[in-house]
Amino acid sequence: MLVLLFSQDSNFTKHTNLPDLPACFQLSVLPWAPCIFLWLTSPFYILYLKMNNRGYIMMSILNRIKTVLGLILWIVCWTDLFSSFHEMSQNQFKPPVYFVTPLVLGMTMLLATFLIQYERLKGVQSSGVLFIFWMISVLFAIVPFRSKIMNATSFCFQNDKLRFTTFYIYFGLTLLQLILSCFNEKPPHFSSVVTDPNVCPETTAGFISKMTFWWFTSMAIKGYKSPLENKDLWSLNKQDSSELVVPNLLNEWEMEKSKAQRYEFRLGM
Repeated sequence: MLVLLFSQDSNFTKHTNLPDLPACFQLSVLPWAPCIFLWLTSPFYILYLKMNNRGYIMMSILNRIKTVLGLILWIVCWTDLFSSFHEMSQNQFKPPVYFVTPLVLGMTMLLATFLIQYERLKGVQSSGVLFIFWMISVLFAIVPFRSKIMNATSFCFQNDKLRFTTFYIYFGLTLLQLILSCFNEKPPHFSSVVTDPNVCPETTAGFISKMTFWWFTSMAIKGYKSPLENKDLWSLNKQDSSELVVPNLLNEWEMEKSKAQRYEFRLGM
């Protein structure tokens, strides 16, 4: 249906000095993709957070800003929705995508805002899920960003200034959310006090730092400048210590051992 409504855009995509993606694609697939990602991952992520409670984090300025921005994004998205209803009441035809997309975006922004607070209550200092969501949202909004700049002097812009304005507000706030998601929250309120003077920085590293191993950079530089000594090495993380690793290894070993014994017994028969 969207293809029929916007079929005239195919010529603009190919036969022009400034090729662009069809409007139907920009109004549907591009904004829906990050929403689909967040809605698909949220149930599993919420279950994971519920099973891995680290204690809640006190409200911080960073958390408040991210929450307020999420609510503003919801208002911006639903401003487009109510604008479409107003235009429909004025007997102006609008394709369904003008109703569906802002509705989906608004609900997704509420979900993201809920996750911001739920992560805080579960002691998450850096969110990988929300970072990926904001990054996809920004990347997929670059194409409409360019298209709207190209069409800024067109007749379409003169008749639809509200959506042009709300889009750039949406883009700016989403970009700001992406930047803020790069910063870590404070440690959980009831987390154990770390007395180890040589604690491994991986435990407090953010999502990007862990993905790029940036937390290891200081050790690499120190090893490049001079040979490393025992005192330079960080303490093992608790999850990497033999206290936790060995029991799990023995359990797995016993399971595999019993499987092998049953297999040998069947061969003997």
